[in-house]
Amino acid sequence: MTSIREQIATLLDARLQAIADAHGGEYERDPSGDPTGWPAISLDDEGQEPSDEESGVTRYAMSVAIEVYSEGSSGMAVSRELNELHAEIVSTVMTPGEPPFGGLVERVEEGPLKRFTAPLASKPRKGFRQRFTIIFTTRRGDPASQ
Repeated sequence: MTSIREQIATLLDARLQAIADAHGGEYERDPSGDPTGWPAISLDDEGQEPSDEESGVTRYAMSVAIEVYSEGSSGMAVSRELNELHAEIVSTVMTPGEPPFGGLVERVEEGPLKRFTAPLASKPRKGFRQRFTIIFTTRRGDPASQ
């Protein structure tokens, strides 16, 4: 049986890949190298913490960060694209409606957004990193169960 964490990550992969495809970019989970296409979207799994234990159930707080890089003809154009991508990503991850992620998740909490500029890039290149906390439960001692 596939773990709940992997099921959540697989759903995020599909959603983020769709955004990258719509913008002619690339997507990768936990990338090991620099991007080659723009915009570049990646999902970084930052682990989890047990946040609560109840009778037979463990509640987890899974941390993920989504990084996006873009380049273009001007800083303003890149910044505009990043703002649009950010809006799409937040609305996709926050999954309006109930239950989130088809019932795998109790809730998603939006974390801090950090913006940055690549200082030595050959073209205007900027990016952001948006963190999310995903709250889900499993049967105590069985991370593949719900």
